[in-house]
Amino acid sequence: MQSYHVIIPAAGKGTRMKREFNKLFIKLETMTILEHTLTAFQSDAACKGIYLAIHPRDRERMTAICARFDKIKAIVDGGDTRQESIYNALKQCHLDAQDVVFVHDGARPFISHHIIRQLSEGVREYGAAIVGVKAKDTIKVVERGMVVQTLNRALLWQVQTPQGATYDMLMKAYDKADQEHFEGTDDASLLENAGQAIHIVEGEYDNIKITTEEDLWVGRAFLEKRRNQHV
Repeated sequence: MQSYHVIIPAAGKGTRMKREFNKLFIKLETMTILEHTLTAFQSDAACKGIYLAIHPRDRERMTAICARFDKIKAIVDGGDTRQESIYNALKQCHLDAQDVVFVHDGARPFISHHIIRQLSEGVREYGAAIVGVKAKDTIKVVERGMVVQTLNRALLWQVQTPQGATYDMLMKAYDKADQEHFEGTDDASLLENAGQAIHIVEGEYDNIKITTEEDLWVGRAFLEKRRNQHV
């Protein structure tokens, strides 16, 4: 079983959910969203270390929540953007060049061990890999309120996290982006910018990112589904 380390950016706000605090502190049944996410990695034997990138204002509460997760190796102050936060965490990892490193959204609490293992295998074989699901809907390009192109749905994937690479490759991609002032939308875009080919692992539609109030209702349904599967 291939071991890995994971960086979790957790410095966000609750703006889109109309909260005055970090949305990761929202309770999803008995635990916060962040605790659900941390549990997914804490309970995986292949996970050797968790690195959190946080906003300094949240340090006291984050430290309290994280006290029971002994795989957390560092809680690092993030930057002004997600990309800066991950870069700060990467520089605190001090791992071997070929160690597998994932980046996973703190607000994706439903990632499964099965998908994590497939992703790890993808990184080992290709150097970099991401998780995604095939697009269900037709996607159109729209400019100024008018449709200008319909994309081929058979070629489209909705990308999720974790996204992973070897530590050496991921650090080089972030170093290059920093030097060039390149802002990517995810880790894969930085790896692409560095010339790295990326393998995609077909994930699960359950692996949602909790962004809106409606997502909380969906999340509760997923928790109920998982309970029923284990009865």
